[in-house]
Amino acid sequence: MTTDAVKTQPQPGLPQPGHPRPGHPRPGLHVAMPADLPADSYGRRMVEALRAAGAGMTIHALPGPHPRVDPSAILAADVALARLPDGATVLLDGNALFNLAASLPADHRRLRLSALVERLHWSDPALAADEAAVRHNLEQGVLSLMRRIVVPDGATAGAVQALGMRPDRLVLAAADGEGAAALLAALSME
Repeated sequence: MTTDAVKTQPQPGLPQPGHPRPGHPRPGLHVAMPADLPADSYGRRMVEALRAAGAGMTIHALPGPHPRVDPSAILAADVALARLPDGATVLLDGNALFNLAASLPADHRRLRLSALVERLHWSDPALAADEAAVRHNLEQGVLSLMRRIVVPDGATAGAVQALGMRPDRLVLAAADGEGAAALLAALSME
């Protein structure tokens, strides 16, 4: 005997599960960032700007030597993402992306992922060519999974676009009140 599932129709004007009303951000923002991120970093300054703008958020401090790839940091990052509820809006600090790279393909469909990218790490002149190539591919792959890529300036936006990211996914947002408002507006459109 087969049973047909009952399908409910969306009610006009009412928010549907996992979808807020247009112009209203999802309740609660999750921010995953390295625990040892300096206070003057873009990610930390943006978090403070978001708090000043009244955004409620939960910070997930990730242990490990970010942005270096480290097995214990990868495990901690995997656990942190796995514990987040489906549909959660998550800002990932760009310094943690290398250690999140393994879990993001599985989580990008259930979480609303955005990245705070102060700079791209693959272009560090101190890296050997083979290490730079690996980091280039990792950053390109991880950023392709993001709904939004938040950058502090035009130079970083250009570097991210050079990786093949669409300009409509970029949010130019300084780590100040105006930038926080721009970021919150971009997150509420999803």
